[in-house]
Amino acid sequence: MLMELINNTFIPEKEIPRSRRDAGRKAFLQTLGSLFTSRNPFRRFMDTYRFNTIRWSASNLHEPSWGKRADLFFRTRNPVALLRDDYRSNRSNLLNKWETSNLNHLQMELIRIGRTPVQDKDRNTFKSLNGIEKKIRQLQGYEGCPDMSHEKQLLATYKYILSSPFDQKFGGLPPDEICGMLRQNGLSESNLPYQNYEGILQGRETVLYELATRKNGEKYLQPADQVKLNAGMTGIAMDLTSRFPARETPLPNLTESIQVSEKKEKLSVSKEPKKRVRKEKAKTKSVKIK
Repeated sequence: MLMELINNTFIPEKEIPRSRRDAGRKAFLQTLGSLFTSRNPFRRFMDTYRFNTIRWSASNLHEPSWGKRADLFFRTRNPVALLRDDYRSNRSNLLNKWETSNLNHLQMELIRIGRTPVQDKDRNTFKSLNGIEKKIRQLQGYEGCPDMSHEKQLLATYKYILSSPFDQKFGGLPPDEICGMLRQNGLSESNLPYQNYEGILQGRETVLYELATRKNGEKYLQPADQVKLNAGMTGIAMDLTSRFPARETPLPNLTESIQVSEKKEKLSVSKEPKKRVRKEKAKTKSVKIK
């Protein structure tokens, strides 16, 4: 029987729900089955009522009256509420098992496909990719669902790499290693799905692209560095053939900056006396008019 590691404990696979709806059905059956055990809600209700009565007697040093007993009886959480709490707790535990199991299986599949050389891809590889896409959709769209952005990016990247034609000398490269070479050349993980893997795997000089945002919030792809795969005696390496001009930040020329600052100072100094002379002339003219 297959076993899965969930929350650091091994449990049988048959106990893991197949879907969120199946988790609700199993939770209902577990709650219904608890009615026929010694820990049913009615027994717990009576135990809680007795405890409250004994605690009140110990605090007040005398037995409660019939009116006080009725008050303690109605203040105790009723069996229907306890039954509802049991159902919610069972459903939450089963949903946690279902979610964790799917995440573990999805991540293991992505690791396996990421280590598969591009020349070893077959029909089962793309079936696995479709299965991963289906699991990602199942784990989205409900309250408290996990963030699957990382898995979505890897899935889109692996699909593109495994669907691209390649040169035979690069057939032994797995998708994970290709992504690692791109990250070593300064490409961020979020930009991996937007690259031209057909040109990369055929050994051509290929321009990398980065996602950028305009002032109006619109996103677009801008060209970045240019790379090329090379197969040598020591193995396969991705070399940087040219760098994007915007990344080359020239050092400032200190002599030019000093000259510009001196010109600004001269202009600012020479303008001040002219303004004063003009003001004095205006005053003298006004005096003559009077």
